[in-house]
Amino acid sequence: MNSNKDSMAQRCPAAKSLGSVVLDGHKLAFKHFCDAVADPQSQMVCALWDITENCERSLDALEGYPHFYGKKEVEVMHNGRNIRAMIYYMKDYYDYGIPSRSYLDMVVEGYRQHNIEVSQIVDALEELEECT
Repeated sequence: MNSNKDSMAQRCPAAKSLGSVVLDGHKLAFKHFCDAVADPQSQMVCALWDITENCERSLDALEGYPHFYGKKEVEVMHNGRNIRAMIYYMKDYYDYGIPSRSYLDMVVEGYRQHNIEVSQIVDALEELEECT
C-alpha cells in the first residue's frame, strides 16, 4: 500500500519517492495486507521513500505499529551503493488471507507508479491460493 504515490501523498505529504529497490531474502505475501516475508531464496522489489520523523509517526499509526506490523532495518542497493532502509512486516500471528479488491487495486497502481513488475503480486496471490 505504501508503494502508492497518491496514498502516500495524503498520509505523508513530505515523503519523497526514490524509486524502486530490490530487497534480497524476502518475498511479497498477503495476510489480507502486504507483508515482506523472509525467504532466503527470493528477492522482493519495493518502493523506497525518503520520509521525515512525522511521516514515520503517521505510517506507524496507519500500520498499527507495534502490534499489527513491526519494523526492521534492511540493506538495499540504491544508486549503486548499499543503504539501510526500514520496512514494515506483519507480526507472525497473522495468517495468510486474500486482500480486498480496493486494497489490491491500490497496491497494483503503486507498483505501476514505481515501474515495479506486478508479477510478484500475481505470484503472491497464486501462492495464497495454494495455501488456502
